[in-house]
Amino acid sequence: MDKIFLLLFLFLIPVIFIVFRRTRKLRRRARLSKMDFPPKWEDILGKNVPPYRKMPDGLKGQLRSHIRIFLGEKSFEGCSGQKIDDEIRVVVAAFACILLLNRKTDYYPELSSILVYPDAYWVNEEFHVGGQAIRSKAVNLGESWENGSVILSWSQIKEELADENCGQSLIIHEFAHQVDAEDGFMNGLPELGEGSNYGQWAKVFAREYEDLREGALKGNYDVIDDYGRKDPSEFFAVATEGFFLKAAEMKDRHPELYGELSRFFKVDPSQWSV
Repeated sequence: MDKIFLLLFLFLIPVIFIVFRRTRKLRRRARLSKMDFPPKWEDILGKNVPPYRKMPDGLKGQLRSHIRIFLGEKSFEGCSGQKIDDEIRVVVAAFACILLLNRKTDYYPELSSILVYPDAYWVNEEFHVGGQAIRSKAVNLGESWENGSVILSWSQIKEELADENCGQSLIIHEFAHQVDAEDGFMNGLPELGEGSNYGQWAKVFAREYEDLREGALKGNYDVIDDYGRKDPSEFFAVATEGFFLKAAEMKDRHPELYGELSRFFKVDPSQWSV
């Protein structure tokens, strides 16, 4: 009998610990979400986040709560001399959290830090040719790692913010990769949720991906950036950019793809207006 009680005790310890951590996290998030949103942050959103200006008031309130929690849980680190200020933190958090609106979320649970460079930065790359490892350097504007970090170039972000009609967002792009990887695989097929039609998603995305690749080879314009032809993961990321930033055109040119993204993200940005 003593052995049974000992086994039960040993089993319950990790369960109690998990429940305690979960409860503490939920309480912390509830406290953060109820804190006043600083007027300075509101000004930053109004000046730098076009989707925020367009979305209905209910979503604005939801986004502000998400930003509070996101900034309470993620760390920011400036690299190569980049200073981190409220503008950087709020802008990054806002675009990252737009992807969480109306969705059950754990706020990018595998992500702990955002690294911000002032400009493009050098990275080491390795690829294999004929069984031989080839090492080289490349210039990057951003990266999204499956475990731990997102890396961003602030100058690229500022350039995009200066042109509201460019339809691109490095932040949305890299955080779309984070969404994609939440099921453990960064492959262009995120965890769609219970009751979702994975077959329909795969059919639509495969066709649209091939259409983009063929159109890019012919030099055709598309609301979806042709960087998406690189692989399905990049296609999901650039399609997500188009969905949130050029919603009306995306819906008009790619109605089925737009529909899949709208069902997944649980919003319809084409209905947002100033």
